[in-house]
Amino acid sequence: MAIKIKDENALIKIFKTISWLDSRRWKTAENYNFINFFRGGLTNCEKILAHWICYITDRQMPFETVWEKGGYVFSELVYEYSRNGLPPQQTLNKYYEKYQDEKGKERFRFKSTHNDVTFASRYVTYDYQNILQTLEVLDYQKYKRNIVAYIIDIMQRFRGKDDLLVRVACGLYLLTYQLDRRKANSEKFIINNDEFERKLKKFKKTSTNGKKRLWCCIRDYKKGLYNEIFKNAIKEVAPNNAEELIDVWDKLPMDQIELPGDVWNNSPLFKDNLFANVLEIDSIPKSWKMSQIIRELYNQLKGSEEINGFYPEQFDVTFDFVPRMCSKKLCKVCPFGKDGVELICIPSKDKYCPVALLSCGYISICNEENCILKKGISKGICKGRIN
Repeated sequence: MAIKIKDENALIKIFKTISWLDSRRWKTAENYNFINFFRGGLTNCEKILAHWICYITDRQMPFETVWEKGGYVFSELVYEYSRNGLPPQQTLNKYYEKYQDEKGKERFRFKSTHNDVTFASRYVTYDYQNILQTLEVLDYQKYKRNIVAYIIDIMQRFRGKDDLLVRVACGLYLLTYQLDRRKANSEKFIINNDEFERKLKKFKKTSTNGKKRLWCCIRDYKKGLYNEIFKNAIKEVAPNNAEELIDVWDKLPMDQIELPGDVWNNSPLFKDNLFANVLEIDSIPKSWKMSQIIRELYNQLKGSEEINGFYPEQFDVTFDFVPRMCSKKLCKVCPFGKDGVELICIPSKDKYCPVALLSCGYISICNEENCILKKGISKGICKGRIN
């Protein structure tokens, strides 16, 4: 059953507000989560592979730890993998060790070979297999241990397809997560066109389920600081036609990226209040999954010029918004609350926007002129109000 929209005008206002917050997130480099590379001098392609591996391990643990400690170890691993010529598993095992915890229980972790930096991801043994699969596939002569060469190959093979960005996402998913009974087995990795089409069909059916880290990576390669690194990596791999490839990449539509679903955008504090008066409650599936919900709502409204510029992934700002606003019940100063931003919006040229800073922690210079939040676009939509 399709989700029924009760108040289309309010939903459009929600979309526009989320888009406004997202634009503030990506305008300023200070808002990005950047990897703690173990040294300078990494190529752009090595940075992208280190970034991809960081996201493989980014599950149910503080993201700061992943980027700080994991980023250090994995960038060191990638640096050696790209240059030493040793078999992938032999290289990976140099950065992986068994140890005993304080209770004498056997554990595993990733480690630096140059200092005492260690990183134990939440699902470290599974992550090991995903990383190994990635390194072994990229070891094929065709890709020369370069994840950007792998992406370019997909772009060139399927260029002209209207779902090219989804195909890149599918290819990356197969690169890392196509295991054989939870074990790496690159011999079973098949990427010929017929087999790819079959796997793509299956991928599309599950594109909004369990692929948070994949969509985060695709998003990063399309906007923000990693977008520049990614485009510079294309220049490293294909200098003769880089300009053409970058133009193709830049034009791939953002609305093909799915919202990375997580606990924050599925939080009852957020969804049950913000959408209470906007959607027909009886038409909403009991197993609410924001990624699927926003995709369906977007599909219903995407023909409207009113939401031009919005796309589902932008709801990822809830990762920052919900713990700062909803969890702390700061309804009086919420953009969606009955007072809107009136109590905190103090326009000041060349100063930081207090609304973006308070609601999401984003650093963004105030731009009062034509500011839709200052005009109260989202005021009073949310039913979660503190008296």
